[in-house]
Amino acid sequence: MFSTSFLAGLRASLLRLRALARKELITLLRDPGMRRILVVPIIAQSILFGYGATFNLEEAPYVIYDASQSPASERVIRKIEANRIFVRAGSPQSYEAFEQAVNDGDALIGLYFPDDFAKKLARGEPAEIFVAADARNTTTANVATGYVSAIIESIAREDGTAGPIEVRERYRYNENGITRYNIMTGLILGLAMIQVMLLAGLAISREREEGAFDMMLMTPLSPVEIFIGKAAAPILIGIFQSFLIFAVCRWWFDIPFAGSLPLLFFVVALFSTSIVGLALAISAWAKTLQQSVVLSFILLLPSLVLSGLMTPVAAMPEWMQTITILNPVRYGILTIRMIYFENAGLSDILPYLWPLAVISAVTIPGAAWLFRNKVV
Repeated sequence: MFSTSFLAGLRASLLRLRALARKELITLLRDPGMRRILVVPIIAQSILFGYGATFNLEEAPYVIYDASQSPASERVIRKIEANRIFVRAGSPQSYEAFEQAVNDGDALIGLYFPDDFAKKLARGEPAEIFVAADARNTTTANVATGYVSAIIESIAREDGTAGPIEVRERYRYNENGITRYNIMTGLILGLAMIQVMLLAGLAISREREEGAFDMMLMTPLSPVEIFIGKAAAPILIGIFQSFLIFAVCRWWFDIPFAGSLPLLFFVVALFSTSIVGLALAISAWAKTLQQSVVLSFILLLPSLVLSGLMTPVAAMPEWMQTITILNPVRYGILTIRMIYFENAGLSDILPYLWPLAVISAVTIPGAAWLFRNKVV
């Protein structure tokens, strides 16, 4: 069916392809550093995903306002406190203080027992327990309220409960508990971070490989000026991309915006600065473009997994929550959601801004030092 010359040509082509593939594999695996990069990060990242990508809660702070003060309400409270996940964050003495605790984020959920709770149970009438949830992280709120509902349903099935107990849920900052609200607002920083990291991470190593870097050093620009120019472009692009994602959130998906737009983009600019400093440090340190790409991706995945973007930080083990303290993406996404949903002001987000400022103050000078040493 096929001519001898065609088969001979195909065989020769396959042999060449095999030789080229073998050469590429040998080139990659010959370098000890590259072998480590191919093996160690994938193992570490799979472990991080295993712990971080979970919807189970490790800890759920809650408050209780018990206006009933009855044995029936105390029985429910004891059942909830017997669950290791729920940690009492306070016992407000008024309904206003109860609402404030949830609104301020001091508690993930709040349980309110009306003063007629026990009387309704005794009469065999449905008795309500009101559960208020902080839905800025919709996934966490849904999981926590689901646990509470399951506990209360188990109580209702036990003997000694004359009437049914009904759970009335109310989500703060996301009344309908729409998961898209939580994810999309996090992407205002999450997607922009990917672009900023890659653009800045390749800025120096790419030009060094192409030979354009040496030509740039021959210009009147000083090394510091070159570094600032390299840093400014990704920051501006990050701000622009964040605005595009914000526009999609606000006008395409119609996610209500309650905060200050200038404050929102001040946080975006500060966050982008911290990421650019880290990426330029990688680009200045890396010897090749390939190293820059690999190291950038190694840093990207854990940063996003440990940020609370898709799954809550509270769902992670304690040792992993400690690691997230060093993650700028965690603070960036948290402050963006606070501004977007609850109209948080500068004083409200300040406790989460200073870690971003510290990270920027460390990464930018560190990257500048590496860059200057490479130039000199």
